[in-house]
Amino acid sequence: MDAYLLVATLTLHVLAGVFWAGSTSAMANLASTDAARLFPFQMGSAALTVLTGLALWWFQLGTNFDTHEQILAVGLVAALIAAAAQIALVGRARSRLAGSAPADDSATNTNMTQGNRIAAGLLMITVASMVIARFF
Repeated sequence: MDAYLLVATLTLHVLAGVFWAGSTSAMANLASTDAARLFPFQMGSAALTVLTGLALWWFQLGTNFDTHEQILAVGLVAALIAAAAQIALVGRARSRLAGSAPADDSATNTNMTQGNRIAAGLLMITVASMVIARFF
């Protein structure tokens, strides 16, 4: 892989991942409708993170599946489950929020917070796996 393309892909992967994990962790501690407004940006960064991560895997690791790759695979699975949790809980609550009265905001906010808390924990596993895999 061309060095410039590698650096660009890695940069996109890291920046999108930092935004996704950071904003998810922040929203996990706030019971607010702001989570609904941030959700599309989080899912965009999630998609970019996963796609660039797969590209890096393909170009850098190939078909190997040794300890290094197995640790990264744990992170990949955790990231995919985190995205699914956000889509299921935050996305669904966001849809309900669009059609609800302000009195229903409390339960909706609780669902969004729960989804972000689950995703935040899983994304911390993902980050840890990338750090740990570096040493194997």
